[in-house]
Amino acid sequence: MYPVAIIGESLAAQVAALACGAGGFQEITRYAGPAESRGRSPILSLGANVSRLLRALAPDTIDALGYRPDRQQVRFAKSAYLLAELPLGEFYEQRYGAPLVNFGTRSLINRLENDIANPLLASQSLEAIEQDNEMTIVCAPRSAESPQGAPYTVFEASLPDHPLRRANVLWRGKGQYIEQLSDTERVHFRFVTPSDLAFDEADWHPSLHQALDAKTHAGGIDLGSFQAKNTLFAGRVAYTSDALQIPLHCKIDGGNTAMEDAWVLSRMMENYEEDIGDGLAAYERFRRPRHRKSLAQMYAHLTRLTQPSTARRFQQHVGTALQNRLLPEIALQQQDWLYEHDVIKGFR
Repeated sequence: MYPVAIIGESLAAQVAALACGAGGFQEITRYAGPAESRGRSPILSLGANVSRLLRALAPDTIDALGYRPDRQQVRFAKSAYLLAELPLGEFYEQRYGAPLVNFGTRSLINRLENDIANPLLASQSLEAIEQDNEMTIVCAPRSAESPQGAPYTVFEASLPDHPLRRANVLWRGKGQYIEQLSDTERVHFRFVTPSDLAFDEADWHPSLHQALDAKTHAGGIDLGSFQAKNTLFAGRVAYTSDALQIPLHCKIDGGNTAMEDAWVLSRMMENYEEDIGDGLAAYERFRRPRHRKSLAQMYAHLTRLTQPSTARRFQQHVGTALQNRLLPEIALQQQDWLYEHDVIKGFR
């Protein structure tokens, strides 16, 4: 098989290295990305579409490092009133064929790095890397810097514990929201707000005050970043979704698409070994619709949860409560497109 280069330090780059190795590629050279480490969230939530990849490529990782929340909740910011709840745990795994697992980002990256056992080389220009390899996979953005003057601002915090550590919680505020998730060691919080609206401690439940006090700036969100790219390769260079845009901080599991990309790309490289061009065309054909739908879902998530109108937020609350409490199967069906997506089936 031909020599392959992988650029980046992200989880997508690690999945690409593991998957290419499992597919029989022996000449794999890894290069650091130019600005990879900035903008990385300390917590990951990997749904079934990605956790099944870990089971295939690093089978012991989930049991060794993963934290499995038992429910997903939506709560009001100030009162902590439970607006909606869906089960996770065994129910989720039986429905989707793999678990939803939270990981501390650094611990997972370190574990996979040990499994890969192929050290990163210093960053080089794409042109130089292309000259020495038949195929180059880019998993690092050109810049991880948040856009200046972005309309949304993101903060992060982590605490040793919280009364709701067993749940993945979405706290809905007055045009702001907080995502709360736990790993095996800490509880992590992501705060998202319009840039002209500061967080007021009086609007949030007392259990969140310590996290609000500890929050630090994590970046910004520009609505232009939700535009999907039409081209995922150029010549013999392929791009995963995290290489095509700066990190989107609006949803903690928003970066999982890139790991799916890495797996499918490695399978196309193996299946089309004699014609790299056809393999890349197939990769783009399979993945481009997924990119568009995932970005549309993240955009809707952000704009719905930062709705400035009190009346519209009330309508959203009523709809969420009715759907999740009276018709939970409909609520589950609305998320099936994401978690039922079996990135392994058909691409072995």
